[in-house]
Amino acid sequence: MGASRSLTVAAGSGSGRVVDVTRLVRLGYWLGDRAPGWPDPRCFVDPGWDADERAETVSYLRHAMVARAFMGHSRCRFCDAPVGALEFSDGVFLWPEGLAHYVEEHDVRLPERFVRHLRAMVEKLEDADVDDSWWQGLTSPE
Repeated sequence: MGASRSLTVAAGSGSGRVVDVTRLVRLGYWLGDRAPGWPDPRCFVDPGWDADERAETVSYLRHAMVARAFMGHSRCRFCDAPVGALEFSDGVFLWPEGLAHYVEEHDVRLPERFVRHLRAMVEKLEDADVDDSWWQGLTSPE
């Protein structure tokens, strides 16, 4: 078991809140020949999913923080395309780089729990007050 880690997230006027990143919720790993026990991505296909919500989800998946990098690429369970060697995280969820490919190219709809979460995160960022004083007050990196 690794050491306990936390991440301080800036909030409002310079204060921060500590987010426990010792436990992340994994999503987007799929059933395969060498991956038993994961959900079957075919059960998540929904071509009728709202296009705007799908696009927002793809953007969120692609623009998160890189949490881990691996030596080899994973392959898509639908088309066998290489779909990446990274894991991304937003501090709550952890997903493989290729998850955006499944959503965009194969109409995979992610669980509502995750979609609600990403909407809330985007809304918080859009509505956040911005404090310029720290950056404007710097004259060197020290």
